[in-house]
Amino acid sequence: MTQSLALAHLLLTASKSSSSSSAFLTLLPLLAIGVLGYFFFIKPQQRKAQAARAAQGSGIEVGDEVQTVGGVIGTVLEIHGDRYTLLTGALGDDGNLDGPQPTRIVFVRQAIAKKIERVEDVGTGDDAPVEDVRPSSSTNGSGKSTDGDIDDVGGDSAPTTGEHGGEAEEA
Repeated sequence: MTQSLALAHLLLTASKSSSSSSAFLTLLPLLAIGVLGYFFFIKPQQRKAQAARAAQGSGIEVGDEVQTVGGVIGTVLEIHGDRYTLLTGALGDDGNLDGPQPTRIVFVRQAIAKKIERVEDVGTGDDAPVEDVRPSSSTNGSGKSTDGDIDDVGGDSAPTTGEHGGEAEEA
């Protein structure tokens, strides 16, 4: 027998052998579990989804900066129904994009995660080039560097006399 047939057989035998109130008491725990499951699991999910739908439609307009679910950050250029055209890149002082060619990407509304606040570019204040800060290497008398090259196993100043570093012996 399948499970549903076994359950139906069980209910029929229970109803035949006892009164209808006894059958109701048998089904009451199952009914209570179903009602509690609805209020503890399904209803909160519906509320959360409704709040998310209300938050998504909240005030994204042309000129706002948004972040997509994929992490793309851009400025909304156009809105056509549920399609949003974003312009990616950093805006300069004059409102134009600095740097390479700007990119226009069209996203559907569900792909836009949230509206974000604009971040002002923080510069150094002057356009001076950044200096390379490396430790200076010292040289020994032979003009070779002694800054500890990794590929120089014996070192630059180590004499190589003989097989084991000592004077060569004659046989």
